[in-house]
Amino acid sequence: TFAISSALLLASGCMPGRRQASIMSNPVFAAIEKRIGGRLGVALVDGEGNLITSHRGNERFAMCSTFKAALASAMFAAHDAGKLDRFAKFLLKPEDRVPYMPFAEKQLASGTPVSLDLLAKAAVETSDNAAANLVLKAIGGPQGFTDFVRSQGDDITRLDRMEPELNENAPGDPRDTTSPVAMAWLMHKLLIENASGDPDKRTLQDWMKGSITGANRIRAGLPKTWPVGDKTGTASGGLAYNDIAIIWPSSAEFSAKPVILTVYTDRPRASAGKVNAAIADVARAVVRLIALPG
Repeated sequence: TFAISSALLLASGCMPGRRQASIMSNPVFAAIEKRIGGRLGVALVDGEGNLITSHRGNERFAMCSTFKAALASAMFAAHDAGKLDRFAKFLLKPEDRVPYMPFAEKQLASGTPVSLDLLAKAAVETSDNAAANLVLKAIGGPQGFTDFVRSQGDDITRLDRMEPELNENAPGDPRDTTSPVAMAWLMHKLLIENASGDPDKRTLQDWMKGSITGANRIRAGLPKTWPVGDKTGTASGGLAYNDIAIIWPSSAEFSAKPVILTVYTDRPRASAGKVNAAIADVARAVVRLIALPG
């Protein structure tokens, strides 16, 4: 534990500020990366938006379904601007079907009306693809999403396609990608910054806490007493296993504000179970860093 914690602290340096962060290569995360093969990207941002540590923090990785957390915030913003009514009810159509739509399929089969708010919640909590596509269309499609993250100060993250095409993750393709640090800073802004006076941010926190898809990833590496909300992303064929999380540590230093952890993988050679376990190990290493005494 001492060796891991010391390595993390050496890699993190003096917790550089958001505007001048130098992206470091973390030896602990490099060892985990070597174990599973491919690339591993990690970023940890504290409650003030400072980068604590990272590994391949500025490299691009396919977002897969991790974009759905920010998608919910884009919908909140569009509603507040009067561009859509997130609570208006409407019926789903057969042509809305896409692979993996557990919530939308039930609503379609029963003929039960839905709202964009319910669909955004399902996109975050169950990663429902049809729900995400309908919310995405309502905010102006992939370009509308990209415009939203640009308005939040993120000039890296980009969305170019709908579900499920956005999960292609072709080698060298910048479409539908982010970087671990860019996503960590984006989620800090959307989840933590001024959250006490913003009910939409607290709603997104609750939806991420209610996510059912990430039990074997970041959540598995955290103490059971630590509150956490996450959003996973996975590309078929083992091309990517991702998870992003908001974590409330028990450490007194971080008790007032949570931290953001983002973990991305690209073409790991290990099995799905081993990659999930590696993501949990990243979280365990982070616990040793942020829970250190003093």
